[in-house]
Amino acid sequence: MKKFLFILTVFVCSSLFAADIWETSEEIDVNGTIAEKNVVISGNIMKVVNTSPNGETETLVDLDADKITIVNHKYKSFQVIKLSKYIEFAQQLFNELKEKTGKFDPEKAIPKVTFEKQGAEKIEKWDCELWAVSVDGKLYSQIWVAPSLKNQQLAEFKKKFAAALPESLTKYRSVDAQIEDKFVEIGTVVRSIRVPQNQKMPAVKTTVKKVAKSNLKKIDLVIPAGYVDKSAPETTNTQVK
Repeated sequence: MKKFLFILTVFVCSSLFAADIWETSEEIDVNGTIAEKNVVISGNIMKVVNTSPNGETETLVDLDADKITIVNHKYKSFQVIKLSKYIEFAQQLFNELKEKTGKFDPEKAIPKVTFEKQGAEKIEKWDCELWAVSVDGKLYSQIWVAPSLKNQQLAEFKKKFAAALPESLTKYRSVDAQIEDKFVEIGTVVRSIRVPQNQKMPAVKTTVKKVAKSNLKKIDLVIPAGYVDKSAPETTNTQVK
């Protein structure tokens, strides 16, 4: 009886202190073509579902399990990547580029990203800060961020992911990654407009449709039977459900 009560107590306490699951839905307009991005996140797990006219993909990042699982429903395939191996490969590529003399100077390749707060504006029902983001002195995007919608789960996940990267890779992260790092500490970006850098580049407008605690009990990714495994040989032990 005491053993049963102990197990029950542990179960109840674990449930009470389990991390909340947050869900964010975005609409992405690329020159009139609409795509959707849905993110659910809790603790060290994040799942991203991208839906567009080209098909749907699901990506599950599990920091504890050290793996990324990608499912492509259009091609009925999946791939499992060991996160540490992916980082190791990226580091190797960086080192090879850095060793090349006269062809690639990584220090000169770092774009200078600057942020300028331009005031306040209400978007839908949210009070937002309006920011201008410039890259190498040229306007790159406009960002509306709502401090009241700060998603601490996402902020903590991004910190943990960045901590897994070596300093060299963190330093040379993409412009969009730098922008995300900046605003995740302020709140949730509810609207962004990417300014075309030339006539061939599309105008990209992203609008958040939902930010809320999810009713999901857990985050999982089910790989449909019959999907082709495109994983590297060392990660082919994934169990298909």
